[in-house]
Formats: sequence, C-alpha cells, structure tokens
Amino acid sequence: MIRVLTFGAFRNRQPLAYAPIRDRLAGRLRLVDDPTEAQIVTISHHKDLELFGNRLWQMLAARPGLRLVLLSEEPFWDSCWAPDPFARHQVFATASGPLPYAVLNHQNSAIFQAAQVPYFLLTHPRYIAHYQPRLDRNAGRSATDWLAQFRDAEWDAGFMGEKRTHERHRPAWPAEDLWGLSVYRSRFTQLCTGTRVLRLGKGWSDGPPRQALPDWHQDKLERFDLRCRYLGAFENTHQREYVSEKIYDAFATGAIPLYFAGPGHAVHRLIRPGGWRNFHAVPPRPDAFDARRPVSLAEAEAYAATQQHLAGLFATPRPAEAELERVAAALTREFAALLS
Repeated sequence: MIRVLTFGAFRNRQPLAYAPIRDRLAGRLRLVDDPTEAQIVTISHHKDLELFGNRLWQMLAARPGLRLVLLSEEPFWDSCWAPDPFARHQVFATASGPLPYAVLNHQNSAIFQAAQVPYFLLTHPRYIAHYQPRLDRNAGRSATDWLAQFRDAEWDAGFMGEKRTHERHRPAWPAEDLWGLSVYRSRFTQLCTGTRVLRLGKGWSDGPPRQALPDWHQDKLERFDLRCRYLGAFENTHQREYVSEKIYDAFATGAIPLYFAGPGHAVHRLIRPGGWRNFHAVPPRPDAFDARRPVSLAEAEAYAATQQHLAGLFATPRPAEAELERVAAALTREFAALLS
C-alpha cells in the first residue's frame, strides 16, 4: 500500500482531498500525517514550492527515498503560475539546495483523461445529484418545446464568473494548444449584446463570494433554471482534457452553452456534437455575440438529443463509478511508477 502525505496551502484542491476518490483508493493508498511514514509527499500548486521549498527540501534530505509530487487538478494554476506546466520531472531552486519533484496534471497524466464523466463532477456526489432531476425533466422536451422555451426566455444570455483583466490570467502556450480564457470570457461577457443580459459574479454584481454559500452549485442552478436562452460556460483555461461543471450546468438549466473548444478537446467526446455554440479561434478573440440571435430548428433538435444523452448518462451511478475506478487506478499507477 502506498503511503502519501498531502501538504501545502492548497492541499484541499487535489484528488486525494475528495472522499469519493479516497474511498475508491482504499487498500491501494493510505494517507499519513507524518513525513517519516510517507513514501510520497504531494503539493497542489506551484506556490507551495515558493512558500515551503526549504521545508520540503529538508523533508527529502532526511528521507532520501521520499518523493515529492505536484499533483495539480487546475490547469489555471499550472498555466498562470508554473514556469513549465508540461515537464514531468522538474527541479525547484531553494535556499537549501535544488528540490526535485514530479508533476502530475491534466497535460501530462492519464488521471484526468475522462472516458464518460469529467473529473470535477466526481469530487462530490452533489453535482450529479443536482443534475439528475433537471436533466430528467429536460429529456422529456421535444425540439419544438425547446424552440418555444428559447423564444420566450426571460434573459437573452446569462453569465456567472469573476471579472478578470490581469495579463497573468491569459497565458498562451500555442504549441500545446493551451490558452488562458479568464480575460477572454470576461471580455466576451462584457461585449455580449441583447435586450436582457444577466451578468453575475465578482466584478459584475454585488453579493457574497460564491464559495461562502452553503451550496454554490445549487444556488447557480436555481438562479438560471429555465431563465436563459444562452448561458456562458467558458472554462478559465483551454486545455485539451479540462472540462469542468460549466457546460453541464448550462444543459441542466435549459440554456444553450456558450463554449470554447478546439478540435482535439475532450468536450467533443463527452458531450454530443451540436446543441452548444463553440467560439474556438486561435488565438482566442472575443467578439460581440448578439444573444437575441434566434435558435434554429436544427439547433433545437441537436439540443434535445444532447439532453436525452445526458439524462441517460446520469440515470444510474454506473458511469460515475467506472470513472472513479479509472481515476483511482491511474493515480495508483502514477505513484507506483514514481516509486519504482
């Protein structure tokens, strides 16, 4: 059994922080609190190296067989803060000496290569539980029903997300098809035209931080449910394997997702083609989207088909259970390889 110590200021944002994944790893991996018991120490953000580099160096110096792993679930963090988001084996310079570490992230590991259900939706059962009743409802609607819904929607478009304008938040790695989209989606939100456009989130509207809400995900779904024709679903980062909850939120609330995905992006295998609008361009260029744009019958038919597909996907726990097993097996393989 592999013994792992999770460490750092961001330890609550990595696969081993989530009960469904930890439970699936039972018998294969054990979390420990003492570095003298650990075979692997994980951190979750490049900032952890900056904050705790000397302490980590001392841990490894005291136990030569101990391995340090930057296990990152966030391409946003990797691309905005890490000098190299791609190399598997790297070295960080500390005052005490060079600190070798391995990197496991969306870019270089199979951990996050979803087959049916993206990683983020596996981290807490509430996400799929929130989707199920809405997708069941939506699956019963015909293309004609959706045309009427979109025609009479209360809002032409809705957006929820923090307004970001800092250059740090739009990194570009063209050779890897990795693009920061935080500034892009903020600009898209600003430029979107329509008679009724709803913009929510830090920098757009007043209110407490979403993270302070008892259930920020449920709150979002309730705010937008059957109220918008289009809903912004842009990720903060375009990375080929990174798909969050956002496009699923749009389908669950009965809105057409506005998204950004290149030809090799995972969303094309996870979501049916059609039923969502893709604004992919290289480099990313936000244009003024007119959200009064009517939805065609062909688009409504594709949308209805995707709703039926998603309702079927989440109708039973089997796909999520299989995906959890895939994640656990991939984590185990990666850690075992680092120890061999």
